[in-house]
Amino acid sequence: MTESKSTEFAPIAIGVLAVCFLAGMSGRFAFENFPNLVSPLSEEFHFTRGTVASIYSVGGIVTGLSGPFVGALFDRLGPRNVYGLGMISGGLGLILAGMSDTLWQFYLSISVLIGFAAAACGNVTNSALASRWFRKKLPLALAIIYSSLGAGTFLGLSFSQIFIENFGWRHAEFLLGLCVLSTLLILVFLPWRRIAVGRIETDLTRQLDTTLPEIEWTLRKAMRTLPFWALGSIFFFTGNAMYALVIQTVTYLIEVGFTPIEASVNFGLTGMLVPVGMLGAGFLALRIGLVLTAMLSYVLTITAVLCLWSLDRSDHLLPLYGFIVCFGLTMGSRGPMIGTIASRLFRGRSFGVIYGAVFVGGGLGMASGSFVSGLLYDLTGAYDAVFIYACICLLIGSSLFILVKEIRNQPK
Repeated sequence: MTESKSTEFAPIAIGVLAVCFLAGMSGRFAFENFPNLVSPLSEEFHFTRGTVASIYSVGGIVTGLSGPFVGALFDRLGPRNVYGLGMISGGLGLILAGMSDTLWQFYLSISVLIGFAAAACGNVTNSALASRWFRKKLPLALAIIYSSLGAGTFLGLSFSQIFIENFGWRHAEFLLGLCVLSTLLILVFLPWRRIAVGRIETDLTRQLDTTLPEIEWTLRKAMRTLPFWALGSIFFFTGNAMYALVIQTVTYLIEVGFTPIEASVNFGLTGMLVPVGMLGAGFLALRIGLVLTAMLSYVLTITAVLCLWSLDRSDHLLPLYGFIVCFGLTMGSRGPMIGTIASRLFRGRSFGVIYGAVFVGGGLGMASGSFVSGLLYDLTGAYDAVFIYACICLLIGSSLFILVKEIRNQPK
């Protein structure tokens, strides 16, 4: 007897997907509006581009290093408490950011509080919870959940720019903070005991899923394996490439001739395509496998970089459309694949903390990518080095899917 799509996507499992999606969207909503602050902070406080980027970079470090801590909290305290802490931290961080006047205050509010919120409401918690409800359909389930990245990015960029245009950046951060805190009202009324138990503890699943992990995985055991470090490295190098672009794209579009609102909306449109790309990658992974799907996603992302790079050399908008489509369809698409592979390799009671440790690579990649891109711009005064750097990181990240046999030989 095998587990069918209808049994995995039962009503309560679909509800769990909705909860994970809402949490992930809230975390990205709080963090991914930051590109709209690059110009206001540079103009008001006379920060260099590298200094402004460092705020986002430190936030990425906090997000990444919080992964094991968030995973341990999930294993011990359950999803409700982790999500609640994340949303409170994100909302307060946004409000405090609007009151900040010095660099250390921006580090505290944006880097620390909002960075932690992105981790607590993000991929570590969501992957750990989803892995309790899905097995064969986990790639598709994670694709649905991770698409919250696009929704949160689009809403964060769009709302923040509208608020900035009408009320100024300080009031915009305050209003965004209230939006994040309001999601707590939804969490209060959910049946968390049933949600936290998951399908794997029910009698039905004990009958359907008799495959038990061969090893009782712990973080220490996982860290002794090559796949653990390979998955973290894929997160790291891919994050470097993606966030080297994320932190610079809005300002780059402004410099090539777009108005601030046009730049924000155009970049925000990539977020609208993230759910399409995530779901497409999830379905494709079930058909042709995770590795081939990953390779296709890297080809599209490199195409996006080349389109953006050529935009200031073109008199028409075709490269912009190419960037929006290719970047939007692949932004975050490797995350569900890494999460699925990690859950297959390190399945067990300690999966939350193990995946949190793997996710450190993503946070460090986010941090170094955004910082290095700002540094490269300050050193060269142009974006060419940024685009070259992104392409090199994408090539390294994609190669690890092929070079490590435990990853390369993953079944569909």
